[in-house]
Amino acid sequence: MDILKSIQTFQQVVEDKSFSKAAEQLNLVPSAVSRQITELESWLGVRLINRTTRSLHLTDEGRTYLSKMTAISRQVNDLKELNSVDERLTGHVKISAPIMLGQQHVPQIISSFNKQHPDVKISLVLMNRMVDIIEEGFDMAIRGGKLSDSNFHARMLGEVSFKTVASEAYLKRSAILDTPSALSEHNCLVNMATATPRRWTYKVNGKQKSFKIKGSLEANDSLCILALAREGMGVAMLPEQYVKMDLATNNLTEVLSEFATEPLPVSIIYPSSKLMSKTSRALIDYFVSAFNEID
Repeated sequence: MDILKSIQTFQQVVEDKSFSKAAEQLNLVPSAVSRQITELESWLGVRLINRTTRSLHLTDEGRTYLSKMTAISRQVNDLKELNSVDERLTGHVKISAPIMLGQQHVPQIISSFNKQHPDVKISLVLMNRMVDIIEEGFDMAIRGGKLSDSNFHARMLGEVSFKTVASEAYLKRSAILDTPSALSEHNCLVNMATATPRRWTYKVNGKQKSFKIKGSLEANDSLCILALAREGMGVAMLPEQYVKMDLATNNLTEVLSEFATEPLPVSIIYPSSKLMSKTSRALIDYFVSAFNEID
């Protein structure tokens, strides 16, 4: 049994949550993938995956071994890089990011990085669910807010300020909006690309307070929410970068500015329990440098 190849197969099965999909990625037949997993389980003396006809799930032992195997894979990659005859970056880096954060700046940054390092494959996965970085095969994740998991390293990328906006046409025909509590009388544009789409947070009397909002329109894309606000369809809360031009040209008007919360910190995190490849380290450095140059 080729232990390294079996480890790679196991990691691919976990990432794809499917034997057939993993087989396709590895250019193998499903029976070969199944045989490698069975041999690996027999060699380790534990069951790694519980299989049914419709799904598969890691066992507790499988999660533990996955973490260890990921570290081994990183070390093997580092050994290969030490023997490299040039300084080219290679490999595959998988990044997770929330939809709203991932729409801004990130595509331009990875595009610029890839132009400099064309042998690197980058997978950017945008979702609002907080992924399990190790179990789901991610190398790093961009996250907003304060980080509490000590199992991860984090590097600060920047901050995101949010603004509450509406068109003048909407404000003229609607109730006065001078306090966050008045939002209950307004049609708020529900942004499903946020972690708490139906709750907006403001600073009231020096304390953070969450307000429940409601509205007849919702979308899972911030640019769509911005377009609806421009059309006078309601009140929106969006990152400052999204609305900066509209505020400057008076297409939109900011409201509730005196209740604005502190900017949301944005970080890039990665597991501290595994050695990083040279490519992953370079990409993280590139992200930090690129965000520092953003106005």
